Order: sequence, then structure tokens, then C-alpha cells
Amino acid sequence: MGTLAMTTTRLSTVAFGILVVATIAAFFVTQHLKVTTPLIQGAPRPVPGVIDPLHGVSCAGRNNGATTISFYLQHRSDDADVYVIDGGGEIVRTVAIGRHMRKNVRNPDGVFHWDGRSGDGRVVPDGTYHFRVALLHQGRTIDLTGVPVTVKTMAPSPVVVSVSPALIPTGSGSTRVTIRYAGNETRSATVLLYRIDRSGPPRLIKTFVTGWDRQTTVWDGTIRGGPAPAGTYLVSLEVTDAACDTGRWPSRLPPSPAELARAGVTVR
Repeated sequence: MGTLAMTTTRLSTVAFGILVVATIAAFFVTQHLKVTTPLIQGAPRPVPGVIDPLHGVSCAGRNNGATTISFYLQHRSDDADVYVIDGGGEIVRTVAIGRHMRKNVRNPDGVFHWDGRSGDGRVVPDGTYHFRVALLHQGRTIDLTGVPVTVKTMAPSPVVVSVSPALIPTGSGSTRVTIRYAGNETRSATVLLYRIDRSGPPRLIKTFVTGWDRQTTVWDGTIRGGPAPAGTYLVSLEVTDAACDTGRWPSRLPPSPAELARAGVTVR
């Protein structure tokens, strides 16, 4: 083999080696960018974060029958598919297919709505869901698991467990009635005190709000700033959840004898 041929071979081998090294380096740089560089910006999160697509009411100034998420692309334009994913990782709804999103344009390109329903129009089961964004030209997928949306169609089921003491002698000076309750889903509850020993329907005479994440509260034994008059009273409970659905106990008035035995207070 001639000197020129050998030199050419060596140069080709070196060039090939450089190409391999460059390709490997580019691969690792690309992988690093995939891991470290955010693709979407704008603090995307569903608003509202809890929805009730079955009942849909005004909740904190918004209709809670659907949710909206919005974001923008940071580095370059792309076409996006957007899905809603359930807790098992399955797609329950395709929100957008091939939506063209311009770089740094949030509205209207990056605004997506979900009405809490699956692809066949049925309300999805109560539970936690998240959005998935697939950027088609970049071959990238982002699961927004850190900002989920909760579907909640069942109202709370609060219950008064006990009231103690059930009898307050008028001359005892007692001003502390302990109320134990459950089913408030860690939220605050509203206690409603009804006078039920007179003719006619139960009459609401006092309300007060309990603390959050509690299941015990105290009625101070007063009405309108003074000791409660002699009579029979019912302690009722009302809880409103994050979807603005309200549950009440007892579910109807007047109470049953069993409900009155559990949550009645007599002053005499």
C-alpha cells in the first residue's frame, strides 16, 4: 500500500473516531437537557383544583363543573397533544390533538379545558387525575403529576357522634357542652342549634363554626349572650367540601328519636 493510501486511511479512521465521539457527546448533552431543562413554563396547575362535573355550582367565584390549565413553551414552538390521566396511568380523555403552540405564547395557544368527563361523555369516577402533555416534534412527554385535579361528586356525610352532657340543670351554671362529630373530611364544620320542644317546626337559634381538622367542639351553653332558656335542643352539623358540595346531619328535620337521643340537649 502506498504512502498516500495509508495516510488517507489514517485520516478516515481519525475522522470516523471524531464523528463517533461527537455523536456520543451530543447524545449525552441531549439527555442532560432532557432531564434538566424545563419544557413548559407558567406554573401550570388546574384551576379549580377540585371539580364536581355532576352538579357544577359556583365555588369561590368559579363554576366548579370544569377545570382549566394553561402554560407556554419555553424554548421553541411545537405541536402538542394533551391528555387527562387517571390514577392507574390510563388516558381517560384526549383534550387536544396537534395543538400548535408558539414559543412564549400562553393565551390562547396553551389554554386547555376539561369538563370532568371521559371520551364517551360520562362523568369520570371520583378520584385524582393529572394532565399529560406530549410535544410531538421534540418527542417529549410531560406528566403534570405534581399539580393534580380532583373529581369529587359525593357530598360529605357528617354525623354528630355524641353530645355531653345531655342534661343541663338551669341552676348548675354549666357553660360547656362537648360535641363529638365525624365525617367532616378534615374540614371545618358548622354547628346548627335548633329548639325543638315547642309546637311547629324546629327553629334555628344559633350557629357557630368549628376549627379545621377537628372532630370535637364545645357549645358554651349560651344563646344571644345569655344562658340557654329551659327547653330541648338539637345539635345539627353541616360540612361543605372543596367542591362546594354540602352535607348535613340529620338529613331531615324533625330528627328521628334515635338522632335526638344522640344529639339532644335538655336545659331544665
